[in-house]
Amino acid sequence: MPHDRLRGPLGWSVAGSLLLPVVLSLVLGLAGLLAGLGDTAAALVCQRLALAIGLCWAVAVAATTVLNAFILLARPPRPGCGGRRRRRMRRLRRNREALLDRPQRLEPPS
Repeated sequence: MPHDRLRGPLGWSVAGSLLLPVVLSLVLGLAGLLAGLGDTAAALVCQRLALAIGLCWAVAVAATTVLNAFILLARPPRPGCGGRRRRRMRRLRRNREALLDRPQRLEPPS
């Protein structure tokens, strides 16, 4: 099936979506520590690295969403799926039409 090839990249993107924010917070904390110690050059490097990690995290979240949508859409429909809802909607529509066809009784003002 075509969606079997997408399961590997989906796993990696989910892992990236979950782990990259942790790495991002650690690198930003290190940048703050280095800035507090007076090493501004290393703090700037850590901030730029944090920016790159943040961009990778955004890409991983988007990839997770897109890959999950592809897998969901490529899956064949299950037999019998949706029939119960269709019958229920048809029954509700029929009941609503029957209620609208009935003559309305006017209540006397009290």
